[in-house]
Amino acid sequence: MSEEKSGLLRDRLNEFQLDWAQAPVKSEQISLQKMRGKKFLLIGRDDSLLRAVQWSLEAWNDECKADVSVSCVTMEDVRDCGVWQADYVILTGWCCREIRMTVLETMEILEEYLKVMQALTKLRCERILLLSDGRVYGKLESQFAASEYETGKTDPCAPGFEAQYFLQALENMLITCARENGASYQILRTGKLFGAYIETMEHSVYTLARLTAESKENVRKLCPERNSYISIHDVLTAIQFVLTKCPANKIFNVTGKQADASDSELVMMLYQNFPQQCRISLNWEAPKGETGILLNTQLIRRYGFVPQVSLEDGLIIQVKCMQNLGKVFIFDNTYLGKLTKVQQILLGYLLEIDRICKKHGIRYFLAGGTLLGAVRHHGFIPWDDDADVMMLREDYDHFLKVVQDEVPDNIFLQLPYTEKGNHNPFTKLRINNTMFATEFTSKFLNMHNGIFFDVLSHDQTGNHKWSQKLHLTATMLARSIVFNKWGNTNIKSGGKHELICKIVSKAKKFVPMPFAEWAQERALRFFQKRKSDYLYDGMGRNLKRGAFPKAWLAETIYVDFEGYQFPIPKEYDKYLTYLYGDYMQMIPVSHRRTSHSILLTDLGEYSAYRCPGAGED
Repeated sequence: MSEEKSGLLRDRLNEFQLDWAQAPVKSEQISLQKMRGKKFLLIGRDDSLLRAVQWSLEAWNDECKADVSVSCVTMEDVRDCGVWQADYVILTGWCCREIRMTVLETMEILEEYLKVMQALTKLRCERILLLSDGRVYGKLESQFAASEYETGKTDPCAPGFEAQYFLQALENMLITCARENGASYQILRTGKLFGAYIETMEHSVYTLARLTAESKENVRKLCPERNSYISIHDVLTAIQFVLTKCPANKIFNVTGKQADASDSELVMMLYQNFPQQCRISLNWEAPKGETGILLNTQLIRRYGFVPQVSLEDGLIIQVKCMQNLGKVFIFDNTYLGKLTKVQQILLGYLLEIDRICKKHGIRYFLAGGTLLGAVRHHGFIPWDDDADVMMLREDYDHFLKVVQDEVPDNIFLQLPYTEKGNHNPFTKLRINNTMFATEFTSKFLNMHNGIFFDVLSHDQTGNHKWSQKLHLTATMLARSIVFNKWGNTNIKSGGKHELICKIVSKAKKFVPMPFAEWAQERALRFFQKRKSDYLYDGMGRNLKRGAFPKAWLAETIYVDFEGYQFPIPKEYDKYLTYLYGDYMQMIPVSHRRTSHSILLTDLGEYSAYRCPGAGED
């Protein structure tokens, strides 16, 4: 029996492994309270799936200090069943593993599992979960998606019968032992499992991804039959979801997001995303007698499970992992291929801001993700779609006095007093005749929704904890009233301020918007003329992080950003740690789409824009 290893997962795993290991805790579908302090016992073959389940549970300790205890027992090392103690037991079984055994080997393995299941069902644990997969259904009719208690044809002479029989036997043994001993069980049947650094049975996703990664020519027969697939991210999340949120003594099917596809559809996905590498062609002679394994997942979704990784995204991750390019992973098809263009436009914005500030002696710094990108990537974060600068209040006010006369005619200065209906507390510069509307701003298409650049002020706050707390609370409430009144939504909050927010949420309808904006501005500037050693990000998205020393923005240094020199705080390490914690750790691979939910994009005449000298030696 092996206990969990010490050390953070990020120090032990590569970025692809860390991505799926953290998937359950980052999915926000599993309650921390249901996981805190729980003891897990994992039993299975010593393989990558067993380790993946282990790491996904340990991730709760890394991210939330949940005090989760994880013990692994391989089937080869099963000895004294009497020493086992656990709240939850997970049997990885033979989920998505090759099952090619002689009759004698099959009987020996089943006998081994029977002893284990008899011992497990006598334990005082909350739940025993067995992983299985769609092969248990046997041969299904064409395009028939099997529900949990439906079956296909059973033909002992047909290929695949061995797997169907073996998986059915494992499931029936658990159900029988659990009923005999009054234990609670669950069975989770997956689609065809795949993932970076996960070893499972060979299937089309792996085969076609490998052929694409290696740019090998291949011919596949055109096949209309579809199979259900699932990424390791969603399997790990589903395991914890079923254990903590679903009723006992039931069977659940689970597949990925938009994850039913034929081989032909897989080839097209690969060709669309890797047109230079995918050299797989389709033979229009359809194979005869082939059927797929489709799973109906209505039941688990009815309980609230939502898969996170689409088949297309999973395929892209799989291919890039196999290519082993040694580069930072990014999805190349973000914004319909427009992300690089957007970043070039934002770089042009930055150069214009820099010109104006230098001309008028205005101090500014790269801010937020732009600052992080400068330090970590020497340019944009590869998946970032916006740019920000920050200033102290006196510089910000100076900037507002001169910017209107300095920016080109195609730039619109968006502030509450320059556009009716806009209630942002900070400055947005937008390009005319373009569209870059977020999920929120797309609700107000009468406003200017062009490609934007944010300019924010960092304001002074109190010198004492109590005054800072009062100031931040007042600012937060004022901003919440404006924002939620603007969007006609309720104020969302929790913790210590939940009652206050509920009261304010109901009262906001009686507060005129001009008064709400006056209160917001008054809160931001409350300490402007007072002597203070602390600042806060009252305008931006880091208000809840509280105050930070003004000294962190006292000195400036210049760093390389996309081939140009831009100013950042000399104490950038302290400031970025305040914002992001361990800021050198990148977000999970599967989350690297973009930082904003952009719903409408139109670059207009700037679709071919490129900064002068950008990318040139």
